[in-house]
Amino acid sequence: MTASVTTGAARSAGAGLEVVRMLAGFVWVAGAMVVAVAVLGAVPGWITGDRGVVREASSIQDAERRLAARVVVPGYFPERLVWPPRAIHIAGGRRGSVRLDLAARSGPDLHILESTREGEPIAPELLGSRTVLRTSRATVGKLPATLSDVLVDGELHRELTWELGGWAIMLRSSGDVDELFRMARTTHRQGGR
Repeated sequence: MTASVTTGAARSAGAGLEVVRMLAGFVWVAGAMVVAVAVLGAVPGWITGDRGVVREASSIQDAERRLAARVVVPGYFPERLVWPPRAIHIAGGRRGSVRLDLAARSGPDLHILESTREGEPIAPELLGSRTVLRTSRATVGKLPATLSDVLVDGELHRELTWELGGWAIMLRSSGDVDELFRMARTTHRQGGR
């Protein structure tokens, strides 16, 4: 009788060890799958070199070529702003985001930021170090918008944000709010790729 009890205990211990081995194998395979999916998801950004990187474009046409999308600009520009933009920054690779930095002859500069992929926000790398102080609802034509007071690198700005055909658009300046609204109302998304 002792032999059968010892054999049963040995079988029970062997079965428990087998369950532990199976669970360890499952955890290892699941972990390997998570790592593989993360690596495969990062490959496109590694190939294009654009993930999380802000690059400068030499012109609007260069930015459109790199983004594979049109860059939307307002039809109305106050005479105080200088065209072409002082700097054009892009982030996010194809169908990413763009920021146009417009210098002013007088008064504050103006920045136009936009995402070129429907439903995507503007790339955070282009927004800079900003703190939102206050937001309020607004409209651009018939489109819902948000007007915000923000600190960008310690300087107070107003941001007017809305969506145009699914693209997030933002105008940022420390100047006249009416000017932002006039520019926003003349912004149209035509063409596109």
